[in-house]
Amino acid sequence: PTVAFRVDRIADFARVTRALGALSGDTAAARLTVDSVTAALDAVRRATASLARPTAVWPVWETPLLVIGGASFMSELVEIAGGRNVFGTLAQPSPQVAFEDLLRRDPDVVLAGPNSRLRYLASPRWRALRAVQEGRVLVIDTNLVMRPAVRLGEGARSLARLLHPGITF
Repeated sequence: PTVAFRVDRIADFARVTRALGALSGDTAAARLTVDSVTAALDAVRRATASLARPTAVWPVWETPLLVIGGASFMSELVEIAGGRNVFGTLAQPSPQVAFEDLLRRDPDVVLAGPNSRLRYLASPRWRALRAVQEGRVLVIDTNLVMRPAVRLGEGARSLARLLHPGITF
């Protein structure tokens, strides 16, 4: 049999992991996995709780401009890591937004992959953002943060280190 799951939120990851444990007959391993990821996320949440929360945008596509919205586990990771997603109030995982809206929201940082960072820094359009002008285009580790999987805790730690250099866990 084939089974397919949709995982948009961290809670979905936990639910799906438990379901896979039940389907595979290994509920103990599933429970341990969920507990481990939850503990790692909670540790990051505690470490960032009292820190300033820089605002962030996380573009996922440039034309049209798609960003991480509030219905995405990636937005949750930004929040857990001590940031605030400027599009976190939008109810879609990756909504299309107008660049002018991004300019109005004026995030403190832009989260980007290595190639995107170079494009943003070179683009007159993107250089209209204060974060880009001031070189605050932070390169994310896409291996850790782009998949809702067992490395969610590592992803949150990685983002926290970008948003709060010098943080310890």
